[in-house]
Amino acid sequence: MAEEKVDWKKKYRELTQELEQQERKSADVESQLRQLASYLTVALEGESPQFDTELSQLKPLLQKACMEHLSALKQTTKRVEKQVKSRVEVKDKQAQEVVAALLKWVRMLRTQVQSSGAQNILDSLETRSHDINDKIYGLPGLLDDLIELQSHVESGSESDGSFEKSDFSLENTASTDALGDEVRILLKHIGTELLELISGLSVPKEDTPDARELVQRIERGFELPHLPEIVHLVVQLVIKSTSNTSDDFENYLLELSSRLTEVQTFVVDSRQEQQEIGQNQRELDQQVRQDVKQLHHTVKNTNDIKDLKNAVSFQLSGLMRAMDSFKKKEEERESRLQGRYEDLISKVDEMEQETRKVKAHMEEERLRARTDPLTGLPNRAAYDEYIVQEYERWSRYRTAFTVVVADLDLFKSVNDNFGHLAGDKVLRLVAKVITKNIRVTDFVARYGGEEFVIILPSTSVTEAVQAMNKLRLSLAKSPFNFHGKPVGITMSFGVTEIKEGDSLEEAFNRADAALYQAKEDGRNLVRAN
Repeated sequence: MAEEKVDWKKKYRELTQELEQQERKSADVESQLRQLASYLTVALEGESPQFDTELSQLKPLLQKACMEHLSALKQTTKRVEKQVKSRVEVKDKQAQEVVAALLKWVRMLRTQVQSSGAQNILDSLETRSHDINDKIYGLPGLLDDLIELQSHVESGSESDGSFEKSDFSLENTASTDALGDEVRILLKHIGTELLELISGLSVPKEDTPDARELVQRIERGFELPHLPEIVHLVVQLVIKSTSNTSDDFENYLLELSSRLTEVQTFVVDSRQEQQEIGQNQRELDQQVRQDVKQLHHTVKNTNDIKDLKNAVSFQLSGLMRAMDSFKKKEEERESRLQGRYEDLISKVDEMEQETRKVKAHMEEERLRARTDPLTGLPNRAAYDEYIVQEYERWSRYRTAFTVVVADLDLFKSVNDNFGHLAGDKVLRLVAKVITKNIRVTDFVARYGGEEFVIILPSTSVTEAVQAMNKLRLSLAKSPFNFHGKPVGITMSFGVTEIKEGDSLEEAFNRADAALYQAKEDGRNLVRAN
């Protein structure tokens, strides 16, 4: 029995020691967890005012023994958990918006670069953009890469209407300093994009001075702090332009509806007038019948000639009064009808004038949609429309025509050496040189970038080659210069004639292949295929 008591005491002591060890470990774990939680609260500060309030209540609880404040700690923990979930949802939404914006940027760049190397870089950037949702720390590096790629993308701006020899000078079109700052390059690109946007707007007359001043400000260049203000001004100009067009068309429709309502009212009134005419005629007929009947009765029953005479005279006077009343009503009705008719004719004439104005405005907008804002030439949409018409004419009458694809040589070096605005000026001047050196019946469009398409109706491939060689020499001799030093601008041409069985795509691809051959053979050449 004594041995058994000794064993129980031993076991008790061992369990007591083990419990004490577990309590010490638990205390250490609690201390470490409280310290870790304290660090996390510091890291989470500044997320939101509500979150900071909960964290401020949590910190004192973490600095004391948790068991003593377990109830308060549980309540605070629940509130913190709610705030954490809310912040996670907000961060996920913000991350999704960032990813969407990055992908939109990548898609925009895809339309502006052609080389396979640049497209591969964009593939990598697109993949990294998708990962930003889970790896937000990769955002700065991704933005750096996008900005670097953006700085090498070519751009366009507004068109120019003048064409003088001095315009071939490039020194006033862009800053020629070596801009190593990527932000400055990006701002220049943004400026050219904004200029192109403004050039495509239908600016109200009262806002034209403000628009012209804004264009001049963008052309002079601006710093990063001024970008939000300039973008705001451009947005306001866009709103005014679009609302002006919408308001004009809406006012026209309202005016048209008003005029149609007046026409409808005139028709209804005319119907009522006809009903009134019928009523007046019935009343006159009834009055005449009654007077004639009375006259007949008087003649039949009166024996005295004097009484008969008086009675007949009285009845005839009644007839005359009835006729006069009817005539007066008819004259008043015709006068009212004539006034309404003249008023309606006047309003219909006004409606026709408004219709002509709206049709002219719609035609102007249609032409604007088919015009390249930089060069003033027809754009690719206009080319697609024109080439279909020419193809249908050829299919019907078999009148030959030739397609020419032309491209400026080494145009990227112009942008790199003199700036994008100088490149834009070159494109405008080249467009004018082309226009001056082709026939009135010929068609030229800016296909995209520095590429142009020319359609020569009723022209064989041999004649087209001769014409393009003349144009090529005119371009090469044009006095482009920078600081008085000549700047060589040349163009290569690919020519093809429509053939039996050709589709429009096949004809264009053949001309494009001839252009590629001209580039391969040394540029500033005309090649036919």
